[in-house]
Amino acid sequence: MSNPLEKHEYLLKYMKESVGTKEPIEFFDRMTDVFKLLFERIDTLQKTVDRIKVHSALAISWEPRVASDLLAQQVHILRQDADTYANEIVAFKKAFAEDKVTQSYQDFIQFWVDTLGYHPFLD
Repeated sequence: MSNPLEKHEYLLKYMKESVGTKEPIEFFDRMTDVFKLLFERIDTLQKTVDRIKVHSALAISWEPRVASDLLAQQVHILRQDADTYANEIVAFKKAFAEDKVTQSYQDFIQFWVDTLGYHPFLD
C-alpha cells in the first residue's frame, strides 16, 4: 500500500468491518492510524498554503520584506546541513544584511540561481 489513498480506504473499511465483530481496541488502534494520516495531510496542506501565500504576494507586487523573509528561511534550511552549505549560508546572510538583492525580482532570482543553482519559486 504505497498510495496513501489506498491506505486510508483500507483503514476505513477495516474500521467499518470491526464494529461489533472485533475488540474495540482494534477499532481504536486503526482510528489512531487514521488520525496520523489526517495530521500528516494537514501539515502538508499548511506548508502548501504558506508557500502559496508568499508566492501570491510576490506575484501581485514585489515585496522586499517578503523576499528578505525568504532569505532568512533559506538560511535556516541550509543550516540543517551547515557543513555542505557553509558558503551558501555566508552568501545568504550577506544578502540579507545588505538588503540589495531583495529590492527587485530580477536581482533576487539571479542571486538565488547563482548561489543555489535553481529558481526559488519552481518547487
